[in-house]
Amino acid sequence: MSTVARLWSLRRQRPVFVAVVAVTALSLLAYPLVDWWLRSTEVAPQFVYWDFGAFSGAVERWAAGDTLYVKNDDGGYHGSYLYPPLVVLLFAPFTELGPEAATAWNVLSVAFLWLSVQALVTALGYRLRWWESSLVLPLIVGFQPLLISLKLGQMAPFMAGLLTLSAAVMVRSDGRLGQGVSGAATAVVGLVKFAYAPVGAHLIRSRTRFLGAVVTGVVFVGASVLIFGVETHRTYLDVLAWGVSQGGGTRPPTLWLPPYYRPIHWLPGAQALRVVGSLAIIAVAGLTDWGSDRALFALGVSAFTLLTPLPYTYYFVALLPAVVLLLAEELETDGYPTLPVLGLLCIHLHAYGLNVLANYLPSVVPPVQVLEPYFVLQPGLWGNLLLVGTATLQITRDATLPGWVPDSAEDADLASSDD
Repeated sequence: MSTVARLWSLRRQRPVFVAVVAVTALSLLAYPLVDWWLRSTEVAPQFVYWDFGAFSGAVERWAAGDTLYVKNDDGGYHGSYLYPPLVVLLFAPFTELGPEAATAWNVLSVAFLWLSVQALVTALGYRLRWWESSLVLPLIVGFQPLLISLKLGQMAPFMAGLLTLSAAVMVRSDGRLGQGVSGAATAVVGLVKFAYAPVGAHLIRSRTRFLGAVVTGVVFVGASVLIFGVETHRTYLDVLAWGVSQGGGTRPPTLWLPPYYRPIHWLPGAQALRVVGSLAIIAVAGLTDWGSDRALFALGVSAFTLLTPLPYTYYFVALLPAVVLLLAEELETDGYPTLPVLGLLCIHLHAYGLNVLANYLPSVVPPVQVLEPYFVLQPGLWGNLLLVGTATLQITRDATLPGWVPDSAEDADLASSDD
C-alpha cells in the first residue's frame, strides 16, 4: 500500500488528522502561487540572493589572497561572510557559474533535501511510489521557511538535508559505520553554524554517533587550519564573539520582517531558560534511557529553534526531519499524529500570519491590543511548542517512575491497604 493510501485509510478512524493533513498539504502546494502574488504587491521579497552574495564574495576574496571576514563601518560583520573558513570551499565551484551560481546552489540544496526526506520516509518503513516521490518536491518547495531561504540563497536547505540524512541513516542502520555516519552528518551541521548545536542531542545517547561526530570535528578543524592558517581562525573567533553579542534584544512583531522569529527573547531570564532547557535535554539524553533515539533526535532538532540565541524563520527548515520522525512515531503508537502536522502548519503560516496578527488584527479586533507587543501571537512559536511537546510526550511514555511512586491506581490501592 502506498503512503498516501495508508493515510487515506485512516479517514474514518482519524477524520481530524486526515483533514489537517489535507489542509497542510494544500497550503504547501498553493503557497508558491501565494508568494508570487505577495511579491507582485511588494509584500514578499524577491529572489535577491543576499546571503549567497556574501558567500561568493568570500570566495573571491580568498582567491585574491584577501581576508575572508570584512568589518562594517560600525565594527561588526553584519551582511558579510560569517561561516568557518573551510566552508568557503563548498561555494567555490558555484562561483564559476557566474550569474547562475545562486540558482545552481538553490537547486542542488533542494535536491539534496528532497532525496534525504525520501530516504528518511523509506527508512521508517513507508513505501513511496514514483508519483509520491515526485509530490514530495513541491511540498518541500512550498514550505514558506524554505522558500524565503531560497530567496536569500541561504544554507538552510543544505543544513536540513544533512540533518535529514543523519536521521535516515540512524533509523536504517544498526551497524557502527551507519551510526558513525549519522553522527558525522550532524557534526557538520553544528560545525558550519554553531547556532544549530542543540540538534546534536541524539549524539549523547550513542557512543558510536558521538565518536563519529568527534572525529569529524577534528578532521574539519584540522583541515581548516591547514588550508587557511591560524590567523584567519583568530579572526573567525572575533566573528563568533560579535555574533554572540547580537543574540539579545526584543524587537516587537510590529516591526515585522519576513525572517522574524523571537520565541523566548521577550521572557524574563531568557538566557537562563535557554541554559535550563539545554541542560534538561542533555540530562534526558545522557542520564536516562527514556524514549527512542528517534524521539530524542526529534526533541533536539525541535528545541533548536527555541533555544538558539538568534533564530530566524528560515531555521525552521531544519525541523522537517523532526516532523517526519514525530509523525511516524505517533502513527505507530496510536498516539496523536495530528500534533506534529498541526505544528508544521503553524510554522508554515508563521511569517505572514504574524504580520496579519500583529499589524492588522488589533485595528479590526481592538481587545487584541491587550496582548501588545504581540509576542504570544507568533504562529511559529506555537508550532514549535507543539513539536517540542510531542517529542517530550514520546520520551515520557517510556519514562520509568521511581520505585516508591505507584505506577497505577491498583498499586495505589494496595499501598493504602497496607497502611
